[in-house]
Amino acid sequence: MALEVRTVAGEDLETLSRLLALAFGNDVGRWRDYFDPGKNPRVDPESVYVLEEDGEVRATATVLPLEAYVEGRAVPVGGVAAVAAHPAYRRRGYAGELVREALRRMRAGGVSLSMLWPFAHAFYRSFGYELAGEAIEYRLEPGKLPTSPEQRNVRACCEKDLVRMMGLHEEAAARHRLCVRRGRAYWERLLGREEVEAAVYEQGDELEGYMLYETSPFEPAREPRRTMRVRELVWRTPQALAGLLSLPASLDPEVFGVRMWSPRGEPLHPYLRSSYVEARVSPEQMLRIVDVRGALDLLRPRGSRALALDVRDELFPENEEEHVVGEGEIAGRVTLDVRRLAQLYAGYLPARELARRGLIEPDTERALEVLEEILPVRDPWIFRPDHF
Repeated sequence: MALEVRTVAGEDLETLSRLLALAFGNDVGRWRDYFDPGKNPRVDPESVYVLEEDGEVRATATVLPLEAYVEGRAVPVGGVAAVAAHPAYRRRGYAGELVREALRRMRAGGVSLSMLWPFAHAFYRSFGYELAGEAIEYRLEPGKLPTSPEQRNVRACCEKDLVRMMGLHEEAAARHRLCVRRGRAYWERLLGREEVEAAVYEQGDELEGYMLYETSPFEPAREPRRTMRVRELVWRTPQALAGLLSLPASLDPEVFGVRMWSPRGEPLHPYLRSSYVEARVSPEQMLRIVDVRGALDLLRPRGSRALALDVRDELFPENEEEHVVGEGEIAGRVTLDVRRLAQLYAGYLPARELARRGLIEPDTERALEVLEEILPVRDPWIFRPDHF
């Protein structure tokens, strides 16, 4: 049978929207909006791919041309999303072929990093992706959160706040490896959603923090009957944090529950009067290093010692060469596959723990020490409104 992978054409969009509604259970109209650049500023029709068999679309995948932070700088990242095959044509390798082709095109276009949220980790591991982040999800009663007089400086967001909120977000995002940069058009789309509310903390003329949240409808048969979901909390000063946390803390505990998410490195529970709250660690994004040399060149290695990396990569043999990272005398050699390199690159797992489990192979203790210097543990994190 004749198989072809190509970019989407205008006449495909209705078919594509129906295919994704079948695959993911959302309505067709939502997917029409997803592929409309006027409504979704992150989508580029040139990076929406379909697999066609005998003239009919069987599967699709999208690469969002994103930017994410590495060493405090925004760099290109391919965000893989909306990967699906028509239910009648699954288990034929169609989605896999689209993912491989998308990765090849990213590499050819000079994109060294790719991220995604998986439906199944095992599926994407076969293409060189690996888990590279976690979040802490909190579910708690409003009364578990601290209140503060600083709440007097909290108010509802208005249009003039947008530029300053963007600045606060960029400050916070640049501190986290792989955090996605958010452009103005996406901000406007986010704040324009009917269900999204925003509050800001303002001290004098300075905007020092903000919160994006949603509140669910009243459901008498559920417990809690309403939920506030704090989607994003960004603060520059302790006063801003105290004031913004007072917002969910002031809700009626007989009606509301609160859900919040935080980076692994910024837990909430140690700072509460009682730490006995529900806190669940959840897997987040997967990372694929598409071009090892290109990705390593984005780093600013610390120290004066270099290291040779021998990388295994079944999909891209071009990555399977000796890569020297760092400056100065080569202190040793580490052998590892591209998936483990992704976890080290993200700062998600410590090199010593991977070595202890036999997942990377340093030739000497000195080589392991240098690897820890070059790729230290960090706090990879992507704000929830930027999940794709």
